[in-house]
Amino acid sequence: MKEIETHGYELASKGTRLIATITEAIIYTLALLIIYLLLGKSFSVFWADFNKDLAMLDVVYSLLTGLAIGAVFYPLFTGNLGHRIFNLKVISADNGKDFKKPLRGAARESLKYVLGYVFIPVIWLLWDDKNQNLYDKITKTLVVKKGLDG
Repeated sequence: MKEIETHGYELASKGTRLIATITEAIIYTLALLIIYLLLGKSFSVFWADFNKDLAMLDVVYSLLTGLAIGAVFYPLFTGNLGHRIFNLKVISADNGKDFKKPLRGAARESLKYVLGYVFIPVIWLLWDDKNQNLYDKITKTLVVKKGLDG
């Protein structure tokens, strides 16, 4: 498979992006479970809450979670926790600069979390030639492998 380069970086593969997203989701789910247990709730309560029907409040929680994660992690890691673990980062598709401003990171993560309910935006990368999801297109970002300089 031919590696695609842009702005001097190699694009992250579809598989690496998927594994990074799954890893991040597992970490956040475990963190939530620990919080539930520390609050004295049982695993069965956690599981019931985790598997309840989608409500508008869930979309609002996703929006707020995306805002917080993006605002905290993008200035630190130039991406989210999954990106950090798998040595990836987010750059501007226009100029290749690191995408590390808190508000821009918050907007990107919020779009990712909220559009995830629609499903198509998060699988867009399966047929995209730059391995972008729909939220990457909207925010004009690319996910790339970090270079040797960081």
